[in-house]
Amino acid sequence: MAGIWWLASYPKSGNTWLRAVLATLVSGQAADINALGFLGGISSNRSRFDDALGIASADLSLEQETDLRPRVYEVWAAEAQRPLYCKAHDAYHATPAGEPLFPSAATLGAVYAVRDPRAVALSLSRFSAWSIDDTVARMDDPASIFGDSRGMLHRQLRQRLLRWSDHVESWLAAPFPVLVVRYEDMHADPHAEFARLARFLGLPADAERIDVAVEASAFARLQAQERDAGFIEKPHKTDVFFREGSVDGWRRVLTPEQSARIVAAHGAVMRRLGYDVTLAPLIAERGAA
Repeated sequence: MAGIWWLASYPKSGNTWLRAVLATLVSGQAADINALGFLGGISSNRSRFDDALGIASADLSLEQETDLRPRVYEVWAAEAQRPLYCKAHDAYHATPAGEPLFPSAATLGAVYAVRDPRAVALSLSRFSAWSIDDTVARMDDPASIFGDSRGMLHRQLRQRLLRWSDHVESWLAAPFPVLVVRYEDMHADPHAEFARLARFLGLPADAERIDVAVEASAFARLQAQERDAGFIEKPHKTDVFFREGSVDGWRRVLTPEQSARIVAAHGAVMRRLGYDVTLAPLIAERGAA
């Protein structure tokens, strides 16, 4: 059945890894990180917005642009010959006109990729060339917007993130099927998590297909692809996209104060998702390094 599966996440929560896994599950072949667009692209792609509606988004206000995005997704779904798997970083929220940004009529469901916000803070800081303190503050800002370039027209439409906690809760409350996939669980038991993902999406979940997906999406393999051919989604301001891929690297970098700020702001949702809010930064190990 045609329509859109949203691959939703707060930025730097494992969405690219998720898409590499999904590309392999869909095609049955090891994914090329520079050819993930066949899945369905990203919901905020400016040129696809313009093509779908035949207008120039650059001429629109933020409110007009946001109000028209549901129409774009309806066009995508209507023209699709197969299910689309579209990346989305926006929170699930209402447009200024009062309707859901992601319309249920165009939607089959969503996979929500989530990651410990302490790890998100570290990864997003490196990705965006922000300080960790600034990143922690942005993650607690209800007015946070991604892709809001002031100096030039961004190739992505502006994406309203909300606070990290609000982003998570908005997608968990969406009025269609939502599968939550934790970055840490994909890391700990990829076979089980990829099989669960495949079953949710109605894709082949036989052992052979899952084995191929696990091998193809191994972090070392993704790093090797980036070294050999580059990665078209890597921002110019960062030296490498697939940097570490660890679960608890934040413990060697964040200060106790930074970690405590994140837990104070988002502890309730962290507990809901099963994250240990008592974990502390590894001060001794960081000092020894």
